[in-house]
Amino acid sequence: MTDKKKYIGFADFEFTCGSPMYRFRSEMLSVGVVICDSSYNIMEKFYATSKPNRFPKLSKQCRELTNLSQEEISASPDSNDVLLEVSKLMDKYCVGELWVWGNFDKPGLQSDIKQHCNFGKNVDGICRICGAVRDIQDEMVKRMKLPQAINIKELASSFGYVPDSGSFHNAFNDAMALYTIHKAVFTTDFRNRPEFAALVEERLEKMRQVKAAQEQKRREIAFSIELSPEEQEFFDSLDDTGKSRFVYLRFKIVLAMGKYPQAEELAYAVFENPRKIKIISKEKIGSKKYAAPVEVKYFAKKDFRKFLMDMV
Repeated sequence: MTDKKKYIGFADFEFTCGSPMYRFRSEMLSVGVVICDSSYNIMEKFYATSKPNRFPKLSKQCRELTNLSQEEISASPDSNDVLLEVSKLMDKYCVGELWVWGNFDKPGLQSDIKQHCNFGKNVDGICRICGAVRDIQDEMVKRMKLPQAINIKELASSFGYVPDSGSFHNAFNDAMALYTIHKAVFTTDFRNRPEFAALVEERLEKMRQVKAAQEQKRREIAFSIELSPEEQEFFDSLDDTGKSRFVYLRFKIVLAMGKYPQAEELAYAVFENPRKIKIISKEKIGSKKYAAPVEVKYFAKKDFRKFLMDMV
């Protein structure tokens, strides 16, 4: 047992992939762990591969993504044995959690547990590690004030991390990448780092472009049914906020008219948690999918122009 200093564990896992069957039947292929003290001095590094039980043959996609070879995996121990070793490492440093980036690792380990149970194998090691995994992506994204989640390769690269060998999508390299990100965020003035600032601006610009394309597509659909003279006059009189609302509601109405060609009446329905506006056929209100709206207004298809102007 080590001293009473606080230690942090960073981890990453790679799982079988490459076919729809792997989505709910994934098995661990490798694990990387980095343990450091509260000053980010690295105490231990761990990496190991493991051989799956249900899908021991790697798919082409999996080989290309992880750069793992079939020979390497075939010669590897069972994932439970590997994770028992990780458990010993956690005990050595009194590490209660393993921090990961993203929400796939825990479901992947849970799937591996199921496959072990199907084969009648021990799961103590996998269960221990599965319970210790904690996704810190959201809180880190919030702390960094990022516009959205950014993959660990781009983010770690902006902090100058380059793997000593191999590439990303290697469990050890990605664990080191997470360690690098966390250290930079808590020990440096990372927001003034040019590479980080450029990455954030690049992501913001991509989001602006996506939003502009979405708005353009929405506008095209909204005006795919020609405006009446009254609508055009009304639209021209609106300010920018009013015009945006007009386009948004007309877009939804036009889509609903195409979706419910036989319906004579449509419903404007507002739902909470999350708040959403739906335009659906009148008959859908009260169904399981569209139960309990907080607000409903009905209108005939032939009168949609008047209804739209009244709502805006």
